[in-house]
Amino acid sequence: MPPRPLAIVTVLIAWVLHPLQLAAQTAPAPPASDDPFARHSWNVELSSHIAFETWNYNTSREEMYGIGVGLTYGLGKGVVLTARAPLYYVSQRGVDGLLLGVTTGARGRICRYKAASFFWEVDVGISEADTIVPPRGTRFNYLAMGNAGATIRVARAVHVLASMRLTHISNAGRAGRSRNPDIEAVGPQLGVLVGF
Repeated sequence: MPPRPLAIVTVLIAWVLHPLQLAAQTAPAPPASDDPFARHSWNVELSSHIAFETWNYNTSREEMYGIGVGLTYGLGKGVVLTARAPLYYVSQRGVDGLLLGVTTGARGRICRYKAASFFWEVDVGISEADTIVPPRGTRFNYLAMGNAGATIRVARAVHVLASMRLTHISNAGRAGRSRNPDIEAVGPQLGVLVGF
């Protein structure tokens, strides 16, 4: 009895699909890093920051309320490259301002304890505001930020970030000494890191 055409087609389809099915079953899923400081790890960072001026060289006392989005990339040996875009509302006891910045920097792990990693961080960048920030200053300013804190693993590839951040804003004398007040503000930063 000659083979049926339907049986031949079924055997051919199974023969073609069988290696693909085996490859799909044996190929491991790409692992999401449970360590935001691991080499080649990528993370999206979402954060909020509140800072109050700690010492004052200008005519007002500023408060800063910010949110930020960023990326981190693990360079290895507990060092991470960071890139962020912070947006701040700056309360200046007069004309308040919105300040948008771009920063890049590095974060380094100091030590690890269970699900927590303690770190230091330094960022530098530039910013543009919709008004003069601080008063008597300029709209364009440089940013320098430093902080120390911890990340705590709360789920697979998800870490909560908590730190204390110092923020420096000034124009570095570009507009002359009389127009170079600065903001030196300190406050807590809270955020989340999501690995991908």
